Amino acid sequence: MEPGVTFASSYSFSRPAFIGIREYSFVNSLGDEYSVQFVQKNSQIMSYIVDLSLKNHDQDEYETMNTGDVYKIMATVVSILLDFISQTPYCQTIEFVPVSENDRLSNRRSILFLRYVQFFKTLTSWDYKINDGVFTLTRPKTK
Repeated sequence: MEPGVTFASSYSFSRPAFIGIREYSFVNSLGDEYSVQFVQKNSQIMSYIVDLSLKNHDQDEYETMNTGDVYKIMATVVSILLDFISQTPYCQTIEFVPVSENDRLSNRRSILFLRYVQFFKTLTSWDYKINDGVFTLTRPKTK
């Protein structure tokens, strides 16, 4: 991390039990269990779509949790992304969409995701682009 840049620390997380499943999980301070899944994009073996959702069965999996720990949750997602790319060296792209229940939150959530995508880029040199609300991270080209 660059000097002077402060982000929340992450929650501890569980790695996938099997390589084929690619599902990480963590629990926040309120006991909400989150799932971060990496799914291969169609038949493209080097491209993944990432999904962050709640695992609690009595709540909508895409519900917005305004619990005050969004920064710690996002720091955990960044830590999981770092772990995933270190464990999956052939991964070239990762896509995600900041899902929201309404347009007002969509803009705020996109701004939050943009901040963390930029942070991820400083940590990894992965590039990013945003097209129609879809965030795409791209591994830097090696010579």
